[in-house]
Amino acid sequence: MIPARTIAFLGLALLGGCSASARPQAWDDVFPGVLQDAKNVRGFVGDYSWLSNFYACPVEYGGLAYRSSEAAYQAARFPAGERAVFTQLGPDAAKTLAHSKPFDAAAWDARKDRVMREVVWAKFSQNRLLALRLIATGEKYLEETNWWNDPYWGVYQGQGKNMLGIVLMEVRARLVKERAGGP
Repeated sequence: MIPARTIAFLGLALLGGCSASARPQAWDDVFPGVLQDAKNVRGFVGDYSWLSNFYACPVEYGGLAYRSSEAAYQAARFPAGERAVFTQLGPDAAKTLAHSKPFDAAAWDARKDRVMREVVWAKFSQNRLLALRLIATGEKYLEETNWWNDPYWGVYQGQGKNMLGIVLMEVRARLVKERAGGP
């Protein structure tokens, strides 16, 4: 019996939505373009899946406790009274819900970078083991290499701003500074 997820994936590939060799079946599967070596983490999958906002870990943000930083980030698109539902959702469901509801796109665009910085800081400052793992990446370049065509938060086919990678490197530097007793 072929799992439904595999059938849906193959259907997309046959329709030209993606290539079977380029798109993994799970968000944290390694895919072509991922590079993880002594100087780089390009792709938040495999051994570095914990860098992804889709990684399941508790994150308190705006007075609510979420199951992942992705859920907290997606909830922040909406007024405070509409955010509680996101606390019960995993990252996939949170993103799907956020993209299915109307929101003020201009207002969100103006604050999405600040929200991402706050949410990623919350993730690592509230989860000590994740903070230690981030610090342990040392000076490695962190890049959200992706297959889902997000050139803003990551890099797709060699093109993109890599804003999530930049935020992670900023958070890493802040954690190192705080650990050293700096202001």
